[in-house]
Amino acid sequence: MSALASVCAIAGATVVLASCGGGSGGGGGFVPLAPIAQPQPQPQPETPVAMHTVGGTLSGITSGKLVLQNNAGDDLTLTADGKFSFATPVKEGSTYAVTVRTQPLWQFCTVSNGGGNAAAEVTGVTVSCKEALATVSTFAGTGTPGDADGEGLAATFQIPRGVRLDAAGNLYVTDAQNKLIRAISPSGFVSTVAGKGAGGTLSDPFDLVLDAAGNIYVTELTTHLVRKVTPTGGVSALAGTAGTAGWADANGTSAKFSQPSGIAFDPQGNLVVADSLGQRIRKIAPDLAVSTFAGSGAQGSDDGTGTAATFSVPAGIAMDAAGNMFVTDFGSHVIRKITPQGVVTTPFGKRNTTGHADGKGNDATFSFPVGIAIDSSGSLYVGDSSNHVIRRITPDGMVRTLAGKAGTSGADDGVGNAATFYRPYGVAVDAAGNVYVADLFNNKIRKITPTPAP
Repeated sequence: MSALASVCAIAGATVVLASCGGGSGGGGGFVPLAPIAQPQPQPQPETPVAMHTVGGTLSGITSGKLVLQNNAGDDLTLTADGKFSFATPVKEGSTYAVTVRTQPLWQFCTVSNGGGNAAAEVTGVTVSCKEALATVSTFAGTGTPGDADGEGLAATFQIPRGVRLDAAGNLYVTDAQNKLIRAISPSGFVSTVAGKGAGGTLSDPFDLVLDAAGNIYVTELTTHLVRKVTPTGGVSALAGTAGTAGWADANGTSAKFSQPSGIAFDPQGNLVVADSLGQRIRKIAPDLAVSTFAGSGAQGSDDGTGTAATFSVPAGIAMDAAGNMFVTDFGSHVIRKITPQGVVTTPFGKRNTTGHADGKGNDATFSFPVGIAIDSSGSLYVGDSSNHVIRRITPDGMVRTLAGKAGTSGADDGVGNAATFYRPYGVAVDAAGNVYVADLFNNKIRKITPTPAP
């Protein structure tokens, strides 16, 4: 092998021979070779992580909303019995923990099999709801007639009729025989806010309602007036002719009422008044124009629209979020409903029939119902005065006795029918479902608290 051939052979391992041996050019050169690419490891596909839903079964809910949480998040709102599952699945092997965040009013719910590791689809969580017990206590008042301010059970009242809560949880009371408006703080301290002193006097106050600015609007039975009380205690006539019963739609004090009783605000800011002996439902607009919304003025219990309907001593008014009114028709012993369009129906109670039967809709009976309130779930609470009980009406139309012993008057605190009232009138309900009652002839304010059943 020639020397040139040997060089070419050795160089071939690392270079490309551009020209080895002869050629007209007589010479040769080396061009560098690009490095040989080494094989790169290929990414391996990730093994997918299994995801599992968490769910189970709910039973026992009767009304309102139950909010569950998984792992302190992923809220799930339930309103009916049946299967449920959370929207967000969990990784296989990770933990889950189902808890109750918000309970429906007047029910207590418990979770079983609510925690563990999700090795597969979780379907065995069980949530059961039970009706709460109604524990009755005395919130304020000694029971002895009087007008003493003071802490809770040291204060005195004389014929309390209406009760209403403000946004801060203060309870306002029409103290009828004392001709006062009293306020009870959340801690139970009783003070007098209107009715005596430089601000002006009241006469025979029945019911009241508050606006967002803290003004109080009060119905007075025997003066036939709707009065306004400012936050500083100033009292003035808002609508009606003082001392003159009648029926006249007009502006402010040119209008006439006949023993106005229940009062509420509608969603448009109008005051709605149960004109009890006028047998009508009246409205007072923000400009003080008074009009008749429902009722012909004749005493009766006919359903119909607007003035085609009749009432028999309408007493209390509660308004739902949709603008429907629920009215206690004292003389007919029923609960009436009035839509925003003025359509009057009778969904609860038997017309002109007294009794204390629980049941659905018109199978239930009342005896001279007065106060009425509505909670956030749409349940109604009624002061069934002559039965001496508080009734609760759930959105499914069931009427049940919440507290008190039907037909038995008394002043006993206790649970359910072990407690007694003596002509319960006004009722109010707070956000937690606690019910406050103006216990008329006991001269007390009672409180009904939902408590878990054993």
